[in-house]
Amino acid sequence: MSKNFIYIGLLVASVFVSCNKEKTSVPNDSNSDTITEILYSSDPDYVLSNKNAQELVEHLESEQKDLKRKLKKANKKEAEALFIDYYKRLTVIVDSINMAEINTLKTYHKLGNEKHDTILRKENTYDKVGLYFRKIDSTTYDFKIKPGYFYNLFHKKITREYEEYLKLRFAEHKLLYDSQFNNEKVSLEQQRNLIISWEKFIVKNKDFKFIDFAKKSYTDALMMYLFGTSSKPAFEVSNKKLYVENEQEYITFVKKNPKLISAEITKSFLKHFYANDKNFTAEVFYLDLKDFTKKEISERLK
Repeated sequence: MSKNFIYIGLLVASVFVSCNKEKTSVPNDSNSDTITEILYSSDPDYVLSNKNAQELVEHLESEQKDLKRKLKKANKKEAEALFIDYYKRLTVIVDSINMAEINTLKTYHKLGNEKHDTILRKENTYDKVGLYFRKIDSTTYDFKIKPGYFYNLFHKKITREYEEYLKLRFAEHKLLYDSQFNNEKVSLEQQRNLIISWEKFIVKNKDFKFIDFAKKSYTDALMMYLFGTSSKPAFEVSNKKLYVENEQEYITFVKKNPKLISAEITKSFLKHFYANDKNFTAEVFYLDLKDFTKKEISERLK
């Protein structure tokens, strides 16, 4: 089999996995799964489709060691180049592990506390290279690099923009990580602080190399703030009514922060919510509100 053919094969497979994970569904009240968008890289210049999971883990560990070695001698400019290069490298390896372990990931949600030795060994193996089983929703898991890996590695070795960016990525990832493993609910205050921090970063660093990633993080954080999570939704879909805590939070946020883009978006969200809660079925209302909010965010970030 030619190398190009392997590259194309992984690209198609990655797109297929990504599309399946990006499907949008309407929650059935508060017990529904979190609506999450997952983006996977599929760079054909760095394909590892012919390697099994163990080989990929060894390759990941080798790349991590190389990065640490190179970073010791790097100045800030070189450190930034290393981040750009190795972020791509490590991400593609993790994506490849997700594909190699697809059967394990498909059944992981069924195990609960009854994990057999094979799974426990896998958890231990991946933990050693800084990966964990991330819960996307009640039936879907993937592997993800633990929060803070890049921030702790590059801390004080890169310029202010990169330092701030990695610190914010660390903060957002840690909120979700703690929610999964420590049963810590993500509060509205934490979500509000995160979106304000992302907005300030985006406004201040418009030419930052990873600005599109920053905008995506901001969008995800604001959508979670306005729509809630599976365990703590912002409103009950069936009767199209905001929970009192959320309604008061949004109104207060808009009043106290009239100059913030996030407050303007929240105000538009509330206006659209109240204008259409009687016009559609619950399902259509939810999808329409979500589509409207995403478009509103996109327009404001141009």
